[in-house]
Amino acid sequence: MIAIAFGLLFANFSSAQVASSSPSSTSSDQSQSATPVVSVQLTSSSSMPPSNPTSTDGAPSSTPSDDLAQLSSSSTTVGSSTPVAVSSASSTSDSTSTTAVTSTSVESSAPGVSSATSPSVDQLSLTALASSSPSSTQSLLSSTSTATSSTVTQPASPPPSPPVPNAYPTCDQSVINVPADYPSIQTAIDAASIGDTVKVAAGTYNEDVSLKSGICLEGAGVDQTIISKSGASGISGNGVSYVIIENLTVEDSGCAPGLCGGGGDGGGVWLSGSNNITLQSCRLTGNTAVNGGGMYLSASTVTMDHCLIDDNTAHNAGGGIIADADSTVALTDVTVANNTWSNALGNGGVGGVDALGASLQIANSILWGNNDTNFSGSGSGVSNSDIGGWSGGTDNVSTNPSFVSTTDYQLQTGSAVVGMGTN
Repeated sequence: MIAIAFGLLFANFSSAQVASSSPSSTSSDQSQSATPVVSVQLTSSSSMPPSNPTSTDGAPSSTPSDDLAQLSSSSTTVGSSTPVAVSSASSTSDSTSTTAVTSTSVESSAPGVSSATSPSVDQLSLTALASSSPSSTQSLLSSTSTATSSTVTQPASPPPSPPVPNAYPTCDQSVINVPADYPSIQTAIDAASIGDTVKVAAGTYNEDVSLKSGICLEGAGVDQTIISKSGASGISGNGVSYVIIENLTVEDSGCAPGLCGGGGDGGGVWLSGSNNITLQSCRLTGNTAVNGGGMYLSASTVTMDHCLIDDNTAHNAGGGIIADADSTVALTDVTVANNTWSNALGNGGVGGVDALGASLQIANSILWGNNDTNFSGSGSGVSNSDIGGWSGGTDNVSTNPSFVSTTDYQLQTGSAVVGMGTN
């Protein structure tokens, strides 16, 4: 037994000599290298139980862990210019057990500063990789950047432009009913497609209606289907085309100056940049605006027939209708009567139709009883009409039309202008 013990001590002493010379060699090599070097101290784990049994006399026998602890005390620690952590493991085996001992000590180049906190295995692995293989680190970063960029969401494509009609719809061919199918005129228009008719039952609808291209908006009859919206134009269209509006009334819509956004033009109907718009068998009455109490037209092409425009007010110009120089207007069998220019803004004028250089055609129509002026504009396109206080054009007269009343603009029997206006 004594011989065996001396044998083990001799073997451990020889191993210690070999291990002791290794750190010095490492220190010499690392002092010439640009790569930071970190020493590893190997100590036994305090929580690890002895792997070898005690001797028969009760005294604990020497273990590989004890020898390794003695060996670690003689190792030389080499400082690193950059704190780097690596891991090392030593395994010693005998016939009865295997003991793995791991410990890490990192020293900083700053005098008197050291760290004994062991990072996790993953941190150790990544740090060792960064210290020993810059190209591998660059590859890892590159692949991470590529993965990140691949997740970037591309902006959504803009929605396709709505189809543009090339002809008027045929009313009553494909019908959407209000309120049977949709509760309001606007929701029905929003759901309509080119060629559809939005057919509105009799009643008063407190809403401002925005038109859509290629539809027919049809009421149950003049003074039966009524659109009335204080504070906004009753019907508006911006950039629409091929629309028919028929058999309805726009009443008590629009607003006084300063009470509406967008200038408050077009109390009954407001159209801008809109082409091929037809109003037939309609009435615009009691509406208010800055310009165009009944209707305001800007850069639009409009046809009206068998319509009544009455009792509307403009606070600047065009109590009945105002059309700018980029518009084209055709009135046939239309009565424009008893509209007012209020002079509230101290300028403007024209209570009836104010054509500000617009291309204008008027035929078989009556412009009568509008305060101050019934008509202003070029009369070259006016024919076979009765316009109070105005002479010009072709075959026009200026004769009292003899309305039945100011609420019923039918002509009395024997009127000198039978066949004109909305009869």
